[in-house]
Amino acid sequence: MSEPKAIPKFGSFRPKVTPPVNDQENKSSSREKADAGEKEKKKHSHRHHRHRSRSRERHHQTTEAEASHLSSSKRGRSRSRERDHQVIEAKFFQPPKGTREESPDLFFIDRKGDEKNIAYGSIHRYSVPAFYRIGAGNVLGAPTNLKINRNYGDEKEIVLNDWRNSISSSREKYIFSRVAREKPRLLKIRPEHVARNAEDSSEDFVSLNQARGKKRKRTGQDGGESSASENDETHYRSIHGKSKPKNQPEDEGLQYATESESSGSETGFKLDSDAPGRQRNVQLGQKVEQDPRDIDAWLALIEHQDTLLRGQDDRRRITNAEIRSTADIKIHMYEKALEKAGSLKDRERLLLGLMAEGSKIWEAKTQSDRWEQISKDNIDSLMLWKSFLNFKQATFSTFLYEQTRDICLRRMKLLSKAASTASSDTINSIYQQILYVLLRLTFLMRESGYSELSVAIWQGLLEVNFRAPKNVCSKEESLRQFGTFWESEVGRIGDDDARGWRHFVENQVVPETDALVAEMDGTLDNANLFQSWAASERSRCKDSLLPARTMDDVVEDDPFRVILFSDVEDFLVILPPNSEQLQKSLLDGFLIFCRLPPLSAIGQPAQDKLTDAFVRDELLELSSTWISSAYKQKARDGSDEFDISSTLDAPISAFQSSPDTIFATSHWFKNIRAWRELYDGDPSPVCYKWVRNTLNQLTQAYFREDLTEYYLAFEWRNEPDTIKKISKSVLKQHPSSLKLYNSYAMIEWTRGNKDAANGVLSAALNMSNSMSENDKRDSILLWKTWIWARLEDLDKASALQHLLSIVDVLPIPQFAHLRRLFLRLGNTLYQISEAQGDIATALLCYTSLSNIFIDRNLSGIPSHELLLQSAARLLFHHARIGPFRPAFLREHLSNFITLFPKNTIFLSLYTWNEARLRIDNRVRNILLSTVLTPENDSLTSRLFAIYYEINHGTIHSARSAFEHALSTPASQSSAGLWKFYIIYSLETPQFHSHAKDIWYRALRACPWAKELYIFGFEKLSGGLVSFEELKRTWRVMGEKELRVHVDLEDSFEEIAELEQSEKGHKRLGFRGAS
Repeated sequence: MSEPKAIPKFGSFRPKVTPPVNDQENKSSSREKADAGEKEKKKHSHRHHRHRSRSRERHHQTTEAEASHLSSSKRGRSRSRERDHQVIEAKFFQPPKGTREESPDLFFIDRKGDEKNIAYGSIHRYSVPAFYRIGAGNVLGAPTNLKINRNYGDEKEIVLNDWRNSISSSREKYIFSRVAREKPRLLKIRPEHVARNAEDSSEDFVSLNQARGKKRKRTGQDGGESSASENDETHYRSIHGKSKPKNQPEDEGLQYATESESSGSETGFKLDSDAPGRQRNVQLGQKVEQDPRDIDAWLALIEHQDTLLRGQDDRRRITNAEIRSTADIKIHMYEKALEKAGSLKDRERLLLGLMAEGSKIWEAKTQSDRWEQISKDNIDSLMLWKSFLNFKQATFSTFLYEQTRDICLRRMKLLSKAASTASSDTINSIYQQILYVLLRLTFLMRESGYSELSVAIWQGLLEVNFRAPKNVCSKEESLRQFGTFWESEVGRIGDDDARGWRHFVENQVVPETDALVAEMDGTLDNANLFQSWAASERSRCKDSLLPARTMDDVVEDDPFRVILFSDVEDFLVILPPNSEQLQKSLLDGFLIFCRLPPLSAIGQPAQDKLTDAFVRDELLELSSTWISSAYKQKARDGSDEFDISSTLDAPISAFQSSPDTIFATSHWFKNIRAWRELYDGDPSPVCYKWVRNTLNQLTQAYFREDLTEYYLAFEWRNEPDTIKKISKSVLKQHPSSLKLYNSYAMIEWTRGNKDAANGVLSAALNMSNSMSENDKRDSILLWKTWIWARLEDLDKASALQHLLSIVDVLPIPQFAHLRRLFLRLGNTLYQISEAQGDIATALLCYTSLSNIFIDRNLSGIPSHELLLQSAARLLFHHARIGPFRPAFLREHLSNFITLFPKNTIFLSLYTWNEARLRIDNRVRNILLSTVLTPENDSLTSRLFAIYYEINHGTIHSARSAFEHALSTPASQSSAGLWKFYIIYSLETPQFHSHAKDIWYRALRACPWAKELYIFGFEKLSGGLVSFEELKRTWRVMGEKELRVHVDLEDSFEEIAELEQSEKGHKRLGFRGAS
C-alpha cells in the first residue's frame, strides 16, 4: 500500500500566536491542572457564579459612582484572574484534532434504549457519558413553570415542582431539614482498630479514655507520629482555603459501611426505617416454612410485599418498574402456595390474587388463556368462573358479544351435565349456579341490544317451571312438547289473555291472535346525524322489547325480531320437582331482571346477585331525568333543621324487603317505586305491561303468599285506582290468608281509609281465633301493622292498648286496665315519661336478641337484618316525634352498620343524625373504615357515598367519590355508574369539558353497554366530540357485535359525496376567478 498523503497546510489558516504566559501564570496553570478533576465537576457552578458576580458588579458600577476607582481596580485584578482561568479552560476543553468524520463517538444515537431500565428501574450509570445540566433547573420539553426540585429525588429520578406556587411552601425552613432528609449511614469498626486493641477484650471494663487526646499532645514528636485525623484536617488559616467536609466519621475507630454492606447481608443489622418491615417478612417466611399448608400465612406474606415496597414513606411515588417486579415476586409466591392448597376455598383465594397480580404484567391474551384454564380446572367454583366472565366482558380488547354469550352457554351445559349425576346435597348449589348464569346471560343480551331473546328466555323458564302440564315425563319429552307449544305462537306468559302451556296441552285449542303492525317513525337528519340516529334507535328499541311472531308486520327485515324455539332451547332449565327454594330463586331472578327488588327475606343466593355490579345496575336503564333529580343536591333554607323526609329518599337502596318497606308510608323507607316515575319518557328495560301481566298470571298459576303480597304492592304503587278491586279479588280466592289481609289493611291505611283498615284488621284477628295454631302464627303481623299505624298517627294510647292486647288476642276496651297492668308489673315509667317513653330500655330488648344471633354464629342471616331494621325504625320514630340524644342514635346505628355495612337504611339514618350536627366528619370516617373496605365494598355503597358527597360535600369531593368508585373492583365495571358520572360532569360547569374523556373511558370499561353509546351520541354530539370521532365510535358497536337497528353507512356515503362535490365547486370557483 502507498503511504497516506500528508495533509496540506495553509498559511492563511494558521492560528494566532498565543501571547507568552509569565511564571505566575505557569504556576497557576500547574495548580489548575493538578486540580483538573475537581474543577471539571464544579466548572458549571463556577461559571454560573462568575456570571452572577459580573452582573452584580455592573449594577454597583452604575449605582455607586463614589467607589468607582476602587471597583475598577478590583475588577482589573479579577479580570486578570478570570482571563488566566479562561486560557486554562480553553486548553482543557480543546477538541481533538481532525474532522467530524474522524470522531465517530462524538454523537451516539440510541434507538432501542437501555435494557437495564426494565430490570433495575433506572439507567446504567456507568454507561452515561459526562454531562452537565444547564437551564437553571428547567427540563427540555416541560413547561417553563416546572423546575427540578433539588430537595427531593435521587440519581434514579427527578422531581418537578411549579416554582410559582410551591417553591416557597415546599422548602423546609428549620435548621436540621437537610439532615432529616439525608439517609442514615451504617457505621462499622475499623479492622485495624480491632487488631490494635485486641488485648482490651480480656479486660473487665471498657475504657472510655482513648489515646486520641494523647496523640494530639505528641504532635511533632517521634518523627511525625501525629494522629491521622490531624494530618487529614486543614488549618483554618491554611492557604488551601476552607476545610472540606470529610467522608469519614469523627471517631477514628469507626468508618462508614459501603452500600452493599448496609444492605444487611453482611452486617446482619440495618439502621433504617424499613427494619421492622423486613423483620416481619422474615417471621412470615419462617411461618410459611413451618406450615406450608397454612394459606392464611401465605396470603399474609404475599400482602406484606406491598408494605416492603412502600416502606415507611407513604409519600414516595412507586415506579412502574417497582410495581411490575413486585407483582412478579407475588405471582411466584402464589404459585408456590397453590401447590400446597387443599380446599376449593383456598384455591379460590389464591387464584383470584394470582390473576389480580397477573393483570399488572401480562398481556390481555395471556390473561384470557389463564382464566380459561382456571375455569376448566375448577368447575365447581362459581366465583372463579364469574371472575373469568367479568374479565371477558369488561376487557375492551377481547370483548365480542357472541364469544361472551358462548362462555355462558358452555357453563350452563357443563352445570346441567353435573346436575344430572349430582347428589341431593350438592344439586341445590348447582342449580343456583345455573340460575345465576342465566341472569348474567340475559342481562348481557338485553344491554347489548338483543332484548327479544332475553325476554323470550324468561318466558320459557317461567312457562316450563310454573305452568307446565301436570303429567310427569322426562325432561327430553317435556322440552319436545314445549317446542310444539312455542312454535304454535299462542300467547305466552306475560302476553294479554295468555292461558299458558298447561292450558294448551289440556285443550289443544290454538286461539286466533291479531297480527301486530309496527309503524316506522323518526328519520335521519344529515345536518344533525348522530342525535337524530339516537332518537330513531331508541324508538326502534322501544318497539323491540318483546319478541315478535312470524305473522307480525315489522318495520325492518331483522332476523332477531322473531324468536324460534331453537333459539331458546339451549337456555331452558327445568328445576327439580318440589324444590321450593329453587323456585323462589327463579322468581327472584325474574324480578331482578325486571329491575324490581326481590321477594321478602332474601337469602344468600339473592343477596350475592344484588351485590354484583353486572347485575345490580339499574342506573344504566333508568331515565336520565330521574337520575338527575334523585341525586340532585337538596335545597336548604339555611337553618339547622334538615327535612327528615329527605332521609328516606336514597335513590338506590339495599336492604331486606318486608311488608313495612313494600307498603311503606311517608314515614319509612320504600323499595318499590312507581314505574312511570323511574322511566319517564325513556324506553324502560322491559315492557311495563308485560311485567304486570306476568306477575298476575304467576299468582294465578303458582300461589305463594309472598309472591301475591308482592303483586299487590306492585299494583298499589302503579295502579292505585284499581287496587281495591284487585285486593278483594285476591282475598276472595284466598280467604284464609292472614298475610293478604294484612297487606290489604296496610294499603287502605296508607291511602287514608283508616276506618276501612281498622275493620279489616279487626275482622282478620277475630277470624284467627278459629284457626289452628299453625295457621294463626301470622296474626302477629296484623298486630304489628295496627300498632305502627297508631304510632305514626301519634296515638300512643291506642298503640299501647293494641300492644297489651296481643296476649288476650282481643282488644281491651278500657284504657284503665292498661294503667293498672303497668303498675302491677312494677313499671312506673308510664307515669314518668308520657311523651316518648324509655327508648333505652326498648333497645335493650333488640340488643339482647341480636346478641343471641351473634353468639350462635347467625349474625349475617336475613332474620337478624330484619330485626335490626325494626330497631332502626323505632329509633327513627323516637327522633321524629320529639327530642333525642344524637349520641344514643350514633351508638346503636354504628353497631348496626358494623354488622350490616351494605344496608342503606342504617347508612341513611346515620347520615341524617350526623348531618344535623355539622361538627365532626363521622360519616366519611365510617364509610372509609367500615363500609368501603375491600371485604364489604359494593356498588350500592359506592352510590351512597357519592350521594352523600353531592349533598354534603363539594363538587370536587363528589368527583373524587366517582373516581374512587370507578377504580375499585366492586364497581369499576358498572355501566350505570359511568352513565351517572357523565350526567354529573355535563351538569357541573366546572367539569363539562371532561365529559368526552369520561365517555371514552366508560366505553373502554363497558364495551357491551349499548346504552352508553346512544347516550353519548345524544349528549356529546353538539360540539364536544367531532364528527369523525363519533363516526369511528359508531362503527365500534359493529365491531363488538352489538345490535344496531338503524344503519348509518348510507348516510356516511352521502355526506362524503357532498363534501367532495363542495370541494370541487370551490376549486372551479377559484379557477374562474383567476
